[in-house]
Amino acid sequence: MRKRTVKILKIIAIIVVFLSLIYAIAVGVSAAKLRRVYADLKNDNRPMRPADVIPPEIPDSENAALLYESAALLLKAQPAPEGNLLEYLGGLSDKFIKKSLESDKLAELQRLIDQDVVNQALSIVEQASHRRSCRFDRDYNDGIDILLPNLPNLRELSRILSAKACIEARAGNLDNAWNVVHTQLKLADAMRNEPILVPQLVRNASIKLACRTIQELCVIAPPNEQQYRSIEDLLAGLDDIAPIVRAIDGERLLLGEWAFNLPKNELYKVRMELDQPEDMPGIIQRLIILRATFKPLFLADRAAYMRLMHKSAQLFQLFGDSYSHEQANNELYKLSSDIEKIERNEKRYLLTSMLFPSMIRVKQIHREMIAELRITRVGLALLQHKQSRDAFPDTLEALKLSDIIDPYSAEPLRYKVQGQDFILYSIGPDKKDNGGSPREKKQEKDWDIVWSYTGGR
Repeated sequence: MRKRTVKILKIIAIIVVFLSLIYAIAVGVSAAKLRRVYADLKNDNRPMRPADVIPPEIPDSENAALLYESAALLLKAQPAPEGNLLEYLGGLSDKFIKKSLESDKLAELQRLIDQDVVNQALSIVEQASHRRSCRFDRDYNDGIDILLPNLPNLRELSRILSAKACIEARAGNLDNAWNVVHTQLKLADAMRNEPILVPQLVRNASIKLACRTIQELCVIAPPNEQQYRSIEDLLAGLDDIAPIVRAIDGERLLLGEWAFNLPKNELYKVRMELDQPEDMPGIIQRLIILRATFKPLFLADRAAYMRLMHKSAQLFQLFGDSYSHEQANNELYKLSSDIEKIERNEKRYLLTSMLFPSMIRVKQIHREMIAELRITRVGLALLQHKQSRDAFPDTLEALKLSDIIDPYSAEPLRYKVQGQDFILYSIGPDKKDNGGSPREKKQEKDWDIVWSYTGGR
């Protein structure tokens, strides 16, 4: 009996030693992967510390964010038929922009937007637009709990400015209208230095809205040469990939590193906040976290996340330089495919699947904004050409612009002259020329991103 017990203990000891050896090898392999990922990040000159991406402190007297927040708070303090005036007026403005506002509500919008308190708030926003710096107050140590309360406020202010510009133009106050557009563009760019992705996506949406506002105003009256130069200078500064690339690095440093450095019990709470199926028992949740924090898997998970974020930064950096270079476009396609493949394969890593944003979707949103921005810039140049020469040019090359490339095709934007009007468009996400057919509601494909100018009629 004793011999049998000794034999069993020896077998157990051998198994323990064997498993320990396998565990040690697994930890070593995963740790080596993680070290290589960090070495690659460093060799690629990517930011390695939170301080490298967090916007520097600026004096209150130079900070536009304080004025933007002041204007929002002023409107939020005012009562409205539903909620506060900022949200209510922003909602009416959004429907007005989308041309879905009924006549009685249009009259209400015009009445509200002419109120002294609204003019006072928009005056504060205009003052903010003259400040050179903008930094919103955030605690960047909060990780996924970081608060972004200003984003809805900025969105509503942008909508109100858009409606204000159009109403002023329709009333014949063209100088006021173009001044409001100038302010709207500066407001859209207020989030340029935000080191995480959500504010950058809001920035993209605000830029697109400003471009649509410009196109609406041009139907009433294009800008004069001085107004055009001012607007063009602002638009040219928005065609930049750097804010998105910085935000990708910021996500890695401020959210990813934060999560991977949490204690196990805190990591469980993060899992509950980010991805908690309602019907999954708590014990199963904890077993999943236990698996995720098993050291070999945890290190491999961390390496997978960091590798994805590195490739994403490379993707967007290349994306910003690829519009007119066929070789760069080929590399961009290859890198995009690599990321899609990695995203599919890395689903087995729990934390990576929770923390990694859909970069393909981010790229789609950014590319659509770039297309809208370039269409607007080229369209404004066409209108300036017509004002000086009494006719639109036959081709875009006559404008002698450097940025006429469609980000979806790496070819010039499509352009058709129709008497005193024009159609200018990008082939859009389906990468198919649909003849300048704009997107209808809920239309999934066979549409282009279009500016159909009809101001000559």
